[in-house]
Amino acid sequence: MTVSPASQASSATASTQTTAAACQSRADARHTDWTGMHFLGDVVCSHTTGSVRVQSTTDSMVNGRIDFSPSWFVCWKRGSPYQGGDIWYYTQGDTVSGSRTAKGWGYLPAAELSSATHPVPGLKQCTWS
Repeated sequence: MTVSPASQASSATASTQTTAAACQSRADARHTDWTGMHFLGDVVCSHTTGSVRVQSTTDSMVNGRIDFSPSWFVCWKRGSPYQGGDIWYYTQGDTVSGSRTAKGWGYLPAAELSSATHPVPGLKQCTWS
């Protein structure tokens, strides 16, 4: 079976739309984390609900929980491997379950996000990574 160039273009467009539907960039979004660090821009992605960890490792303390999807993420960094990847996204959980001082800020592993590509295109790498 041969695939026409028009069919290939349609497939590529559908794939781009699916990825775009999963994560959307917001250049003007502003966030300030618990340390007072300011972030300009984020991405909003669908994801599974889950635990936000203090550090980008699977054995780090759970600091919050994301109970609703989609959510915003301000940056990414590399961390311990989790389900085939080592990218983790920095965000603030919907609920605080660890340090009250950190206000639920922490990392969610990339495997939890609905994105075909990690790191999510358009999202900055965390400055401390």
